[in-house]
Amino acid sequence: MSSESRSQELTVPNEDVRLAGTLWLPGGEPVATVLMHPGSGPSDRHNDVFFPPIRAHLLDAGIAVASFDKRGVGGSTGRWQAAPIAAQASDAICCLERLQAVVGGPVGLFGHSQGGWVVVDAAARCSDAAFVITSSGPGVTPERQERYATHLYMKRAGIPEDEIDEVRRYYDDIIAMMRDGASLALAREQVVASGFPQAFETLRLPVLPADEAEWELIAALIDYDPYPALTRIRVPTLALFGGDDPVTPVDESTLAFRHAVQPELLRIEVFAGADHRLESGDPPRLVAGYLGVLTTFIVGAATRTPCHPDASSRAGGSGGDL
Repeated sequence: MSSESRSQELTVPNEDVRLAGTLWLPGGEPVATVLMHPGSGPSDRHNDVFFPPIRAHLLDAGIAVASFDKRGVGGSTGRWQAAPIAAQASDAICCLERLQAVVGGPVGLFGHSQGGWVVVDAAARCSDAAFVITSSGPGVTPERQERYATHLYMKRAGIPEDEIDEVRRYYDDIIAMMRDGASLALAREQVVASGFPQAFETLRLPVLPADEAEWELIAALIDYDPYPALTRIRVPTLALFGGDDPVTPVDESTLAFRHAVQPELLRIEVFAGADHRLESGDPPRLVAGYLGVLTTFIVGAATRTPCHPDASSRAGGSGGDL
């Protein structure tokens, strides 16, 4: 990060919630501003250690960066467990509008993992976004994504197919209870009565969420479908994926983006050998080319240079599903 860069703290209200974040500015006039939204769980403005190296690269390229603590995290009020995709998208829109007032110029959205669903939803609802970027953001529902990730994890761990089938049936029962509005206490009773799959014990995986608040959040998230929001996006869109992502079904997601987003607005990049955080190697580092593609796209979108339509490179394989 350039020594000329500077930062300022921001607080943005959204109804009864106040979101705390930071705006980082490059040494000169910014080409554009990127609002980065983190992934799942109680994520702060740095998204663990994922955002800082990306931020440093963007600042060196003359691009301003902002990010905020999720509700109930760091300096933000509220509860992250009470904020499904639509609520997080509303937070992102409020933050984007504040940035436009503070910085001026084009402001776009960047979301990682669950944040990909969030920024897609925000971009579909907010005509002021200059561009939208998803990094390992699934093009399918959380339910479908979780089935894919669970199946692939168990397959790679050597769990027999008959035990994976048992997990599939268990998963169907849990999802049905969530859709019926059952409480976590009731779900626990049913699990105790019917038993849980051997694979969970073998791999020492949690059978159910830790508390009622998390159970309710998952129930609110599970059927979110990004496809309708993708069809309403009218700004340059960049979808970045790792070819070896064990969490996001890359093939299904890229297909959804291609079907939903206008082709002249869409660019897809799949990086061979990269994982869910677009990292590879030992120790893991951002895969070669990721930061370059990101910067080129932002500058092009900010200056209205046409986006390369679906400039996709293919890599990686598909796992099974539950």
